[in-house]
Amino acid sequence: MQERVNINTIAKLAGASTTTVSNFINCTETIPISTVKRERIMEAMRSKNYRPSPASSQLRRNSVLPGKAVFIFGSYSECNPFDTCKNPMLSELIASLGTELKLRLGLNMEIRAVTDENSMEAWNETIADAEALICYGRLDAALFELSVRRNIPLGLISDYKIIQTRGMSSALPPLDYVYWDSASHLDKLLNHVAAKGAKRVAFVSSWNIERNNPKGFAVEAEAKIAEFKEFTASKTGLSGELFCPPMPENISPYYEGRNAYEFIRDKDLQSFDAILGHNDFVAQGIIGALQDKGIVPGRDMLVCGEGDYIECRYSMPTVTTASYDKEFLADSICNILKDRMKHNRPQGEHILIPSCLLERESTAGKSH
Repeated sequence: MQERVNINTIAKLAGASTTTVSNFINCTETIPISTVKRERIMEAMRSKNYRPSPASSQLRRNSVLPGKAVFIFGSYSECNPFDTCKNPMLSELIASLGTELKLRLGLNMEIRAVTDENSMEAWNETIADAEALICYGRLDAALFELSVRRNIPLGLISDYKIIQTRGMSSALPPLDYVYWDSASHLDKLLNHVAAKGAKRVAFVSSWNIERNNPKGFAVEAEAKIAEFKEFTASKTGLSGELFCPPMPENISPYYEGRNAYEFIRDKDLQSFDAILGHNDFVAQGIIGALQDKGIVPGRDMLVCGEGDYIECRYSMPTVTTASYDKEFLADSICNILKDRMKHNRPQGEHILIPSCLLERESTAGKSH
C-alpha cells in the first residue's frame, strides 16, 4: 500500500511542529523560520515528493502525479488572462504548451493573473492549487519563494539570455529556464537584407524602450537597438538609421503597427534599401507608410518584421520575419518540469531555443 503523506509526516521528518510547517508552506509565519529549519522542511517535502493537500491549505489534492499547471505572464502578472491569451507574442506559444503539457505530463494548463503582485497572500491564492508553474518573462520574488516553499516545479521562459526579476537579490539561485535571443533574430534579418545587396538600412524600434518607459521598458527592445547599432557599425559599406516611435496612448500590441505608421509616414524613406521593424506589427506599419508613397515592398524596398505572429502571417504582402521554434520550446519546458518532478529541486538548466528566418514576399523580389 502506498504511504499516505500529509503535513504531519513532513513535520515529524523535519523535527518541527505542524504549525511551523503550515506557516512555512503558506508564507504566513510571524516570526522568521531559521535557515536550518527551512532546509529541513524543504528536504522532508522533497524526499516524500509532497505537495500540500486541499484539507490543509485549500489546495486541490495531494498527488505525486501533477494535474494542473499554472501559466503566469510574469512581465505583466496582473494582466487579465483573456488578454494574455490573445497577446500576439503568446497565443501560439500558449496553445503549444497546453497541448504538450497535457499529452506528455497529464497537466491541464490554466492561465492566471495575480490580483496584487505586491501581496504574498494574493500570490498564494493564485498558485495554491498548482502542481507545476510556468512563468513567461519577469520572475517575481514572491512567486519564486512560494514555488520553493510549496515544492512546486517551476519552469521559466525568457526572450533574453538573462532572467529578469522583481524583488530578488542580484545573486540568483539555480533556475531552470528556456530562452531565445531576440537580438539574434535581428542579426539574421540584417544579414539577409545585406546578402540581397542592401547598403542603407533603417530600423524602426518598439515604443517600449527605456527612453519612453524608464520603469517598465522591454529589455529585448533595447537589445535589438544595440544589435542594430553594432551590426551597421561593423559592416563596411553598410549604413543605418534608427527610428524610435513615441509612447502611444494606446499600448495594446495590436496598436504598435499604427503607431509606427503614424511616426514614419512623413519621413524620407526612399533613400533606404531595406527597413526592418521591431516586430511583425511594426513591419505592417512600415508597409503602410511605404505604400502611401507609392513604394512597393518586396520590389522597391526590402521589409522585415520579427516574431512570426499569426495575425500577420497572411498579410498582403506577406512579411519576411524570424522566430523561435515554439514546438521545441514547449517540449523543452515539459522536459524541465518532468525532471523537477523527479528530482524535486532545480538543476540550473538553461536551454537556448533555436530560431529561424522565414523569407516571404516582402524580401522575395529582386536583389538591390
